[in-house]
Amino acid sequence: MKRLSHWVFTVLSLITLSSCEEEMSNIVTDETAKDVTGNWKVLKLTRNGEDLSKRLDLNDFQISFKTDGTYSLSEQLPFVVNDAGNYTLSDPQFPFSLILQPEGETTEVPVKFQFPVVKGKRQLSLTFSLGCSSNTYQFDFERQN
Repeated sequence: MKRLSHWVFTVLSLITLSSCEEEMSNIVTDETAKDVTGNWKVLKLTRNGEDLSKRLDLNDFQISFKTDGTYSLSEQLPFVVNDAGNYTLSDPQFPFSLILQPEGETTEVPVKFQFPVVKGKRQLSLTFSLGCSSNTYQFDFERQN
C-alpha cells in the first residue's frame, strides 16, 4: 500500500510539473539590447577587492564606445588592451562579457561585463586579469554623455 501511494504521488507530481512548463514557455520576456555607446569615465578601480582609486590619477582615463562598433581609449592605465579597436557584447540582451579586438590584432579579448544601475545612474563594470590570474582588476565606469 505504501508503494502504491508513493507511486501515485510521483505520477501526480510529474503531471503537475509538466503542466507548468507550458505556461512558462508562453511568458513574454522582452529585454532590450544593452547600449554601451558613449564616453565612460572611471569611478573606481580595484585590484583583488582593494580600492586603488586613491593611489592613481583616474581623472583622464576614459573608454569611448561608438555606434559603429569601435572603441577608443584616452590616457594610459593598466588595462586589458592598449589600443583602439572593435567591440561586441557576448549577447545583445543578456551579455556576460564585452569582447574587445584591438586594431591589427586577430585575437579577441573577452572581459567580464556587468551593467548595474547605482544610485539611479547606469554604470559599466569590467573585470579582468593582467597576466597573473591571481590578480583581478575591476574598473567601474560612469557614462559621461
